[in-house]
Amino acid sequence: MRDSFSLLDVLYANQFQGESLDPRVVKETEENFYRGAPPEWLNLHISEQADSDSGTGTSFVKRDGYDTLKQQIQNKRKLPRISTVKLFHQPGCGGTTLAMQVLWDLRKTFRCAILTGSAANITNVATEVVRLFTAGHRGYQNTVLLLLNDEHIIENLQNSIMEKVAEQKIVIHMSVAIFLSCVRKDAVLESDCVVLQKVLSDTEKQRFDEKKTELSRRYGDQCKQFHGFNIMQTNFSQEYVRQACTVFSTVQRGNKPLKTQLAAFLSLLNAYVPGSYLLESQCMAFLKHEESIFSLEHKMKPFSHLIITFQQKVCMAHPMIAQRCTEMISEAGVTRSDTARNFLNCLCRDKIPPRLLGFIKDMLTKREMKIEENPVNGDEVREDKEKFSRLILDIQTKECAAQSASVLKMASIIFEQNPFFPQALARVYYLELKDYNQAEIWAKEAKERDPKNSFVADTLGQVHKNHLKNKHSSANPREILQLATKAIQAFKDEEQLAENEHGADMKEDGNIRVSNIFNTRGQFGYLQVCNIVYEKLVAQNETWKNVLTKNVSMGSVLESLGDNKLYRFNGLISSLRDEVEKKGIFLNAYLTYSKPGMQKDDPTYIQMDVSSCYHRYAEHLLPDLIKDIMDTFEANVEENMSPSDADTPELYIVRLLIEWPQVNNNSSDLMLLIEKLNHSYEDTYRKYFRSRYLSPLFYLGTDEAGSRIVPTSSDCFLLENEDATADFINYMTKNAKIFKDLRVQENLLRFHGVVENYRLFAAIGGRKIMVNANMQDSLWIQRDVSFYLGFTIGGLVAFGIQTKYEGPPRSCDSCGGVMDSNWTVATPECRTERGSSTYGLKSGAGRFTCSVSGLRWVCKTKVSFTYQFRSWEEHRQKLDMVYYKPGGPLIDITVTDGELDEVHLPHWICIDGFLKDSDKFAVLHEGQSGNFLEEVSEVTQSHVRLFQPRFSTNGVLISAGAQVKAHCNVLVYRTNQKRLVFHIYVILCDSFQQQPKKKKDKHRVVPIKDFVEATDTAYGSLNVIVSGYDMTVVEHYSQYIHNLCNSLGVKVAECHAFPTQTTEVMVMQEQGAKMYLDAVLKTHQRFVQLSSLNAALCPIFMDILLKNQPEGVQLSVEEHTEAVYQARFKTRLELEGLMAQMYQKD
Repeated sequence: MRDSFSLLDVLYANQFQGESLDPRVVKETEENFYRGAPPEWLNLHISEQADSDSGTGTSFVKRDGYDTLKQQIQNKRKLPRISTVKLFHQPGCGGTTLAMQVLWDLRKTFRCAILTGSAANITNVATEVVRLFTAGHRGYQNTVLLLLNDEHIIENLQNSIMEKVAEQKIVIHMSVAIFLSCVRKDAVLESDCVVLQKVLSDTEKQRFDEKKTELSRRYGDQCKQFHGFNIMQTNFSQEYVRQACTVFSTVQRGNKPLKTQLAAFLSLLNAYVPGSYLLESQCMAFLKHEESIFSLEHKMKPFSHLIITFQQKVCMAHPMIAQRCTEMISEAGVTRSDTARNFLNCLCRDKIPPRLLGFIKDMLTKREMKIEENPVNGDEVREDKEKFSRLILDIQTKECAAQSASVLKMASIIFEQNPFFPQALARVYYLELKDYNQAEIWAKEAKERDPKNSFVADTLGQVHKNHLKNKHSSANPREILQLATKAIQAFKDEEQLAENEHGADMKEDGNIRVSNIFNTRGQFGYLQVCNIVYEKLVAQNETWKNVLTKNVSMGSVLESLGDNKLYRFNGLISSLRDEVEKKGIFLNAYLTYSKPGMQKDDPTYIQMDVSSCYHRYAEHLLPDLIKDIMDTFEANVEENMSPSDADTPELYIVRLLIEWPQVNNNSSDLMLLIEKLNHSYEDTYRKYFRSRYLSPLFYLGTDEAGSRIVPTSSDCFLLENEDATADFINYMTKNAKIFKDLRVQENLLRFHGVVENYRLFAAIGGRKIMVNANMQDSLWIQRDVSFYLGFTIGGLVAFGIQTKYEGPPRSCDSCGGVMDSNWTVATPECRTERGSSTYGLKSGAGRFTCSVSGLRWVCKTKVSFTYQFRSWEEHRQKLDMVYYKPGGPLIDITVTDGELDEVHLPHWICIDGFLKDSDKFAVLHEGQSGNFLEEVSEVTQSHVRLFQPRFSTNGVLISAGAQVKAHCNVLVYRTNQKRLVFHIYVILCDSFQQQPKKKKDKHRVVPIKDFVEATDTAYGSLNVIVSGYDMTVVEHYSQYIHNLCNSLGVKVAECHAFPTQTTEVMVMQEQGAKMYLDAVLKTHQRFVQLSSLNAALCPIFMDILLKNQPEGVQLSVEEHTEAVYQARFKTRLELEGLMAQMYQKD
């Protein structure tokens, strides 16, 4: 198993246990970490050992985000699904260490791993995650806690894991995986994540000071070189960094020694690419002209204390040190561009490792995200990419744009196959230097290096577009059209490449990854160019407006345009309107029917530019596609017809909507219509929308007429909060919270269905129809569900998916415990003898839960067993001795036939975060040989899981020292006083303790009177039973029923009272298991027996009764039985035996 993971670095629960570690390796690993090396699992092991009773120190300092991060992870495990916990951190502030600390401390609860391999093939990563989840066997499931540093792969990885689980038909019982996304980022918009910054809280300062004292005691003066630790301990002090880097103050521009150059290379690389490194072999090869008998550390003096060597890798001790050294070298006259060019020239001429090429690519071309205010709405902030990489931006700011171009030009020459360096160089030329000729040359060079990549080809179009946009206003039409021709051709080539990227030839090319996003920049760039052409030409001569819109031919107005040579552009001009209409309609559908993600919209300027260009050339507005569908639907409804020639997804949606009422009446066309809609979407839009989120067009409402369509626009929703703004409604919609609003629920039609094998099937027209789920997380649990149906351009989609409960769901806000629908509910047979109830259960193979006790069991064959509730009281003294207390009901289980593979004992403990650790729990077994405690392997929100259980008296225990909250039921009753008074009681969720202490029922032997049999047109003897706590109200309502029967001609056979039922409410003491009487509830009942109630009159009769039913009174109608008849008589103990003997003699 341990050798089966090539992409994951798996942290095992018994990591390093039983291993004999070399003390020298341990010492070196610990010293390197404090000096600034990245953490290793061995560092966490050393820290744990140091903190143990036999250790010599304390564990790593935990930053304030530790507890929050750990709690978020534990909370995510509560439901079967894949979840993500985000940790954002600034470089050098301990983010990776914090993440690994959490994994280490949770390694016995989760199956922990780090994604270390390439994420290029998501399918392979998903395969290994599922293998780790099942541990090679479906019965050994446990949640995978996966640490990864690429947040962009999360969604695809989630989908791939779900596909693998469905493909292997794995039934999951817990969360499959939790992704711990650990990403370096300076500015963060999200508020639901942990963020580590370069500032310590007062608590953190105290912890670091205490650790500093310990390290000084252990290492003496050596800890002065623990720069990684010291920078954090001094609260990221710039003064400390300045003092540590004073050795660089002697650097001079000329005649730099090789070790100085190497230190400059490392500083530049680590300053702009955190986590980067050089191989030790590369560094030694670079210093080959110096004496080779010494180590790298010796050769790098006096810089060696600032440099870390670990696992044959070399880097600077801390990003802040790298940044300061880079600044000092620059101040000494060796600029960043000098260092970058020297770095490329000295270390990159020969073949270099792929990781170093990746570091250089990031250093020169990676554009970081920035957060800025929305210029339209100053209250909003948005994320956008910088123009260039951080190094190129700094060179432009501190030196000049020409120097940044020089660095990129050298990289383009050295890496002659790589398209991204000349692409970035072209951007510098056209954006900063305005040298469009050079920009065109390098953009073409980038395109030649990767001729099938449409995103690389986009740069050439952008060069020409910007050249056209920045052309002086005095430019004549011929110059404008010449540039426009080049730009339009470039964008058309890009559009064609984008079309080809979906083809089979691209899939076979192993060197190019097909993007999961269709590139629309070619079409959008085309429209932007047309907008610029329109603005510039019309500004010079209004005649151009009629020419561009094809209202007049170009040849007929050449004289008024003033240049006969313009006619050579006639082909271009005459094609613009048609092309603008075609591309405008496509982009309008692209933006209307889809968006980047459920909670992410396309930038607003795209729709604005598309609409503006279309309006200018087509001379009318872009169509409202959703309104067109609704108008077509309403028109066909009015004419009572259906579009028979449907060949587009839009028309198939209309046809399906029109025939929907018939569909619900078992129309045989249902499957065919949905299949045709799906095929039409695949043919028309699928290749363009790919991984984009399909926006809902409208929902199905409760009306049966044409108004049954509910639009998705915010102004069509009326919420409970009538003052809700459009922004609030959009927020509710993006987070799928709008379906919880009562007004929305009233207007939408709720459907029912089932989740099977991670697919959703709707019950429509007597058929099971597979529909897509708006939220994929809703498909992890196999269960009956209800939902609202909406239409996207791709077909039917379920929104607001909820588990279909027969009764109200039970949940806990603290621990998230909810009713688990993955179990089949079984109702036991109850037999009572001598006041003791025995419950019997039988089942076939499967997963079952008892409706009375909550006991769960798993079996592979038929099984039958019985159980009884027992009291904890007799075990109280022994439990105190072993320092445990009851955590659930005590149940005596006896298997009568078959074998149980698992038993899940219910408990009432609230799993509020840390208490999910199984070492807090135990199980009491009471057998013939006495009592003993069993360790627990797994604890859920409501149960303790036992494999291959021993059957005796079993009950869940919790450590007496644990501070716990408990799940309780609340009993509310109203007193019989004139004042409105309610008494509220809290009782533990223990079926034994909640059994009311009622007077025992005795056997009654009073014979039943004759009663009327039912006929085809009338009911027989019926009992109308009225009950409640207020005797006066109950009596008056029963008299009302009797009078109503007389007025309707309904025969009343009898009308009498039942014996008053008394229920004693018992409450358990807070400290102990004894119960005391707190209140007595008296239930009064009245009985009205009807004879021969006419079947046609019955609905009217019942409707009158229900409409006049008083508050607090229960009403029921039952067939007359012997049990009901016997219930009216009170037991007379002295006569019971004699009466029994009389009936025996008869």
